[in-house]
Amino acid sequence: MSGGYQLDRESPVPRYAQLSAQIAEQIRAGVLPAGAKLPAERDLAEAAGISRMTARQAIAHLARQGVVEIHHGVGTFVAGPKWTYDALQPLGFSEATFRQGGAVSTRTLEQAVVGAPQLAADALQLPVGAPVVKLVRVRSAGGVSVLLQTSYLPAARCPGLASEDLQRDSLYAVLEERYGIRITGISQIIEAATANAWRAAQLDIPRGAPLLVMDGVATDAEGCPVEAFRAVYRGDRARITLDTSDAADAMISPQVAVLVT
Repeated sequence: MSGGYQLDRESPVPRYAQLSAQIAEQIRAGVLPAGAKLPAERDLAEAAGISRMTARQAIAHLARQGVVEIHHGVGTFVAGPKWTYDALQPLGFSEATFRQGGAVSTRTLEQAVVGAPQLAADALQLPVGAPVVKLVRVRSAGGVSVLLQTSYLPAARCPGLASEDLQRDSLYAVLEERYGIRITGISQIIEAATANAWRAAQLDIPRGAPLLVMDGVATDAEGCPVEAFRAVYRGDRARITLDTSDAADAMISPQVAVLVT
């Protein structure tokens, strides 16, 4: 790492912002790779010729941007790459990860026909107890567990789905190719949560770690519900985007809510 930083004392840009920008540039250039530990506040302050409080502001600014992670009592580390989910695009995890150039893997925890619980039945417009295919899977990108997903689909619309190899094949691709069901819309609600013991074990994170939880319903071209799901993302390895720039008349559904902490 560079032994010093060149800050412009005459610039209207605050010194903490100048320092954070230079550190961010070192990270983008690979000088500071993912997982690298940053110097202590005192050392950063000395290298930049600023106060320790200003150095602390720079680190906090980088942490808010998700560039670094602060582990109290241990140090500050360069954050690993994040998987990005576009909440306005009806893509499955496999398709979205493939577009980002990532390697996808799946670990299936449950795949069976069960009676629909109340919430899933309501979302799928079925009677409680109607047969549905339940899928519980841990999805990984680049070898890192990112998503714990539970899905319910009407068994009558996709007979045999409980026997499909969904560790290798995309669910949405199977729905379209085998059953003629194409997902064209998703209504979803996103909120922040913390990991309980079971979720922490599945995602290989500490209990109490931050999560993004998305509850949603995927629909076909006729607007019929096809999948009711709960997607639990690691907060340190995933981010949610809402981008309507590709469509002049795109509309954000009022059922999509994003909570940022």
